[in-house]
Amino acid sequence: MTDPPPRPADRGAQAERTLLAWLRTALATAAVLVAVGRELLPTRPFAAGIVLACAPLAVAVVTVARRRYRTVRLPTGLGRPDGAAPLAAAGALVAVGGMAILAHVLAR
Repeated sequence: MTDPPPRPADRGAQAERTLLAWLRTALATAAVLVAVGRELLPTRPFAAGIVLACAPLAVAVVTVARRRYRTVRLPTGLGRPDGAAPLAAAGALVAVGGMAILAHVLAR
């Protein structure tokens, strides 16, 4: 018996998995930032303001990730890094904001 020939890889599967990972991460981050911001608001309004300011950035990551997915999904867009830099920058801003708040809260 011989093995069947391998099926060609689905070019859209990797991009879709990446999109779903970005969506899960960004939405979970936004939810956590809003929850933490609400808890910090009565006692630490400055930290709460920074946390709540980072939540829309997490939602912006969702928008950029969806746009990036649509670009990559087109046959002409395969292998093109258009939109990767804004997505990485928005993700980094959310991460840095979260670390800044953690440092602020732990310093007190």
